[in-house]
Amino acid sequence: MAVESRWSALASALGPGIRHQVALAPYTSMRVGGPADLLIVVESAEELARAVILARQQRVPWRVLGGGCNVLISDRGLRGLVIINRAASVSLQNRVVEAESGAKLATVAERAVNGGLVGLAWAAGLPGTVGGAIVGNAGAYGGDVAGVLRTALVLEPDGEVRERPSTWFQFRYRESRLKGVDGTGRERAQTRCRGSGALEPADWVILKATLGLEVGDALSLRAKADEIIERRRAAHPHGATMGCTFKNPAGDHAGRLIEQAGLKGHRVGGAQISEQHGNFFINVGGARAEDVRNLIQHAQAEVARRLGVRLELEIELLGWQDTE
Repeated sequence: MAVESRWSALASALGPGIRHQVALAPYTSMRVGGPADLLIVVESAEELARAVILARQQRVPWRVLGGGCNVLISDRGLRGLVIINRAASVSLQNRVVEAESGAKLATVAERAVNGGLVGLAWAAGLPGTVGGAIVGNAGAYGGDVAGVLRTALVLEPDGEVRERPSTWFQFRYRESRLKGVDGTGRERAQTRCRGSGALEPADWVILKATLGLEVGDALSLRAKADEIIERRRAAHPHGATMGCTFKNPAGDHAGRLIEQAGLKGHRVGGAQISEQHGNFFINVGGARAEDVRNLIQHAQAEVARRLGVRLELEIELLGWQDTE
């Protein structure tokens, strides 16, 4: 079947919710990125699984986006189908939180804190979704996803849905086996490698997560969460940003190194390194993805030249392979 026929068949199978040539910038926290050939918004884990399965059947490239944090999508956009994950059901029972992968992590943390459950206060006010947090092993203020995830329901390459334990994800600092970018920032393939049969991270899709927490004192938890929210407000710049751009090197902080290299406030086009926090890059107006990437590469080069440290990306680069 020709490519056009496969894509038309997928659009028809997905139904009236499918849209064509949709700009992805509004779906990312940095507010940059070109169009998706096809885009659909899903509202449940079942809808998410169905969209991925249909794309696989028609052999159309696909990508799931949650909150659009921690990603930089090229100005060319993404080929194939982009699935915007709005599956956001959350339930608390005893000491267990069950959340669909599109649920906002900050919302889940708020529910846990208000329920007197210990283990998620570090995520208070943190942007992004549960699924994205698992993929990148999100963490802050001494806590991370690896410390609270019990199991996750995963749609696998063979089409089966399996419950995987936390150990299966092979969590590391801001990494898991599902993260699609290596330490140098080179984007890995988003789909199965042609010819090799090797599977890439995007072949697995997180549908739901089960978090195991502990019972604590609701008042002290509330105070801790409020303190973390205030610390975030004071330290992190507002506006269109991807969050932390680089991982912190062992024993140091990327923001400090960028500041020491004299790069705070440096600007390329509409993209600027925050004057408040050196590890945050901001769209100050009219930025293109290319501006952001050029600024990232400049920061890496200058920190390496002046301080001898190679900064590794924490964000993922999407859609750049076809432009290089």
